[in-house]
Amino acid sequence: MFGSKRLSEKLDQLPDVITEAIKSGLGAISDKLDRTHSAAQDASSTAASTGKTVDSMHFEMQRLSTEVASLRVAIENLRAGPAEAHTPAVPDDGAEDDFEALLALAAGIAYAEITCHRDTWDFLVTQSSGGQHFRLPGFVEETDCLINADVSGRTLIAVVDALWRTRRDPATDPGTRHLASKIYGRIGDALGKIPANEPATTRPTRASRDNPPVIHIVIDDRPPAEASG
Repeated sequence: MFGSKRLSEKLDQLPDVITEAIKSGLGAISDKLDRTHSAAQDASSTAASTGKTVDSMHFEMQRLSTEVASLRVAIENLRAGPAEAHTPAVPDDGAEDDFEALLALAAGIAYAEITCHRDTWDFLVTQSSGGQHFRLPGFVEETDCLINADVSGRTLIAVVDALWRTRRDPATDPGTRHLASKIYGRIGDALGKIPANEPATTRPTRASRDNPPVIHIVIDDRPPAEASG
């Protein structure tokens, strides 16, 4: 009889025990969910911050790469010394030297578009980044290994000057000289298409001022793709 009474009391207490156990378990789960949610929010903020940091690092790497190229050119010039700096020029395939004319044309334009392979672009930047007029382009886009860049007239002066010196330096290896000559020639071809300035007889329209033609320099001798059909 006594044992049955104790068992009955235990059974009566069982719902309360179960309820307390469930409450305790739910509380622990709720705390864990809160911690997980907080951690997820922290991770999201960290990811966003990390993305900005990565973008900043990419830009800084590009800037440092240009500065390293500039330092390399400066060091090579110092090593050359004054004797080599004034080495007699080497004629470039007997062609008439249009260096001063190209500098004048480059100085007169706002910007030009350059299209070339990314390796050619790297060569161009390495050659000219040591010049006092070189500036990083405001727009550079790469598609299928081809670079499209907008370079200012001032930067184009640095490019023309650097390429002119490289192609006429007797110490330059043949491959480098030919590459410099090819780019120099393409720049000359494009700048040569600029019409001579003539006194204007009428005031230019707003459309002609807002949408002037842009010089496009293409360094790519591949034949055009044949149309299918």
